[in-house]
Amino acid sequence: MARIARRRLLGAFIAAPWMAWAQTRQVRLGVLGPRKNSVLLPSAVRRLAELGYTEGKNLVIEYRSAEGVATRFPSLARELITANCDLIFAVGTVEAAKALVNAKAKVPVVFLANDYDPVQAGIISNMRRPGGNITGVFISTVEISAKRVEIMQEFIPKMKRLLVLGDNFTDHQLEAVRHAAKSGHIEIIFERFEARPYKLDAALANGRAAGAEAVFVLTSPVLFDQRKDLGDAIVKHRFPAVAGAPSWGEQAYLFSYGADYVKAFARAGDMAANILRGAKPGDIPVEQATAFECVVNLKVARSLGIKVPPTVLARANRLIQ
Repeated sequence: MARIARRRLLGAFIAAPWMAWAQTRQVRLGVLGPRKNSVLLPSAVRRLAELGYTEGKNLVIEYRSAEGVATRFPSLARELITANCDLIFAVGTVEAAKALVNAKAKVPVVFLANDYDPVQAGIISNMRRPGGNITGVFISTVEISAKRVEIMQEFIPKMKRLLVLGDNFTDHQLEAVRHAAKSGHIEIIFERFEARPYKLDAALANGRAAGAEAVFVLTSPVLFDQRKDLGDAIVKHRFPAVAGAPSWGEQAYLFSYGADYVKAFARAGDMAANILRGAKPGDIPVEQATAFECVVNLKVARSLGIKVPPTVLARANRLIQ
């Protein structure tokens, strides 16, 4: 015990100079993402505050939001590069990270990737040593999408048609869902939204008319913004539906399955702090989220007359009564 106490005390002494240095230095953090009020960003910002970088004190955050329009990312990336940022967070979709890479940003970049694989997307070439001025945290779309399809099949073993909702932010996710559905001999009915606001009720009505038996909602910032209307439409058309996280509106979905993004993206805060202290981004290994959560809504299951399989109950981290 004494040895552990000494180790903790030594760690505190080592950390103290860094904390003091962080408190005296003004840091400018750029944030590039599809929306300013991203649910992914707060955990990283909170972690930075714990490490001595607090917004309003010694941290200034320059937000640039594409407002759900992917074509805006290149110009916003150039704005942040010329804003004298010490570091830039590329939040959410692959377009944010690609815009910074294509603009040849020399400022360090930490990506918070919730719906793409950075190697497959060409953002980095190596997970262990990404090289250059970029690193980050990501959640595997392929793994999660396949698992969501698999769980839905456990609920509906004879499912033949699955309605998938997406937009221009979800193309790479769609590929993963198609692959998983093909393995399960399931036909995909895809509704791609273009003009905003999305006509969600009509899309679900079309899916029902086409024989869809369940709904798979791809991860999109625009669909998230319209999550209340989407939830209402799902309830209206009595679809068993799956989303990535309970934050989408747990009262409408049969289940959700996704990574613990709060824990995952807090690590982006650790990475950013290390870089601000002098570490090279390219030397910091990219991390993949490994903690996943399955939430099952028993109330929705009862309203739809669906029995929750024992295998799903055993997997669930939380049950909503």
